[in-house]
Amino acid sequence: MNAGRLILLGIALLAGGGAFFLVASGGNTPEVITQVIPQQDSMETVRVLVADKEFARGERIDPAATKWVRWPKKGMPDYLITDDNTDFYDTLSETLARTELAAGEPIIEAKLVRPGNRGMMSALLTPGMRAVTLDVSSRQAAAGFILPGDKVDVYSTSNDQRNDALSSNLMYSDVRVLAVDQATEQDTEGAIIARTITVELAPSQIAKFLTAREDGTLNLVLRSVFRPENGEELLQEAEPAEVVVIRYGQS
Repeated sequence: MNAGRLILLGIALLAGGGAFFLVASGGNTPEVITQVIPQQDSMETVRVLVADKEFARGERIDPAATKWVRWPKKGMPDYLITDDNTDFYDTLSETLARTELAAGEPIIEAKLVRPGNRGMMSALLTPGMRAVTLDVSSRQAAAGFILPGDKVDVYSTSNDQRNDALSSNLMYSDVRVLAVDQATEQDTEGAIIARTITVELAPSQIAKFLTAREDGTLNLVLRSVFRPENGEELLQEAEPAEVVVIRYGQS
């Protein structure tokens, strides 16, 4: 077989292979498939009021300790407070926490107590404690210098029938004052000449307190807001004309 015939045979083979490829592929050029992914709509958000620190039960809400955070508007509960609720925010400083609020937790009406609400006093009470009120005069209330939040000692003064003399006894020590008249916060400066004072007692203390309130005269003695570092500072009367001062266990 000469060279010319070999060349013709090679050309024929190449042409046959090309024809077979075109038939197998349908005779069309392969297409590039492009998938179009629609762009997701941007999520609409609103600003919601949340606590910026932990609030204890009965603590007054400080607007400076709150903040606004972005919240998805779609499906948002109706009870959340948004920044367009200006009336709620403007009166926030008048409210107390009905329950504990954690930092970052939304502040809502159901978790607050407002002045005049029936739950105002119950929000101030330590869990398990009770509130009891006594009528006082200026002299019984330390000349009006006892204010809400102070600690007092409660003394009972009654007539001792054995020697026909008055006697005073310490009933309870370190009692918390919840309210003076209708005031539950120290909003006023100076003294408050009160007619009633509400204090916090344990359930086991109530009966004795009520009996003393009706049968005798109760007096409230204001305690210092500061506590000694190494124990109670005492004033001990040794003789009628001599007073021994004991500080931190040393005379």
